Amino acid sequence: MKMPKRLIASLGVLMLSATPLLNASADPRDDHDHGGPQQGHYDSRGDDHRGGQDNRRGGPPPRDFGPVRQTIHDHRDYFVRGAPPPPGVHLVRGRPLPHGYYGERLDNRALGRLPYYPGYEWRRAGGDIVLIAVGSGIVYEVLEGVL
Repeated sequence: MKMPKRLIASLGVLMLSATPLLNASADPRDDHDHGGPQQGHYDSRGDDHRGGQDNRRGGPPPRDFGPVRQTIHDHRDYFVRGAPPPPGVHLVRGRPLPHGYYGERLDNRALGRLPYYPGYEWRRAGGDIVLIAVGSGIVYEVLEGVL
């Protein structure tokens, strides 16, 4: 059976264009940045200092953040107070972040002490630590005065 030249050429182009997809990472978070642990990427040395907040596998955030507050208190030397939000900016649970304000990122030492929740990110705003939904920018929790 003879195949038309156009069909053979189309299949060749399709195979060549699909080749990079074979090397694509199965984990969309894998950005090939091996500069150190990031939020959600933890050291596996067995030296866990998070005070019972072992949530490496992820899961939804809890309703009670008392243990997280205790972890921050126990490891307060890892957490640094941030610059206060601009005047008129108020972070309210259940509301989106104010336009143009995103808080400050926590460093890797601090993030390593906090539990990881897929789709959420910890931020610092003055003396508060805030848990924010990444996709929507909705404030999930404000831990007021923990820093």
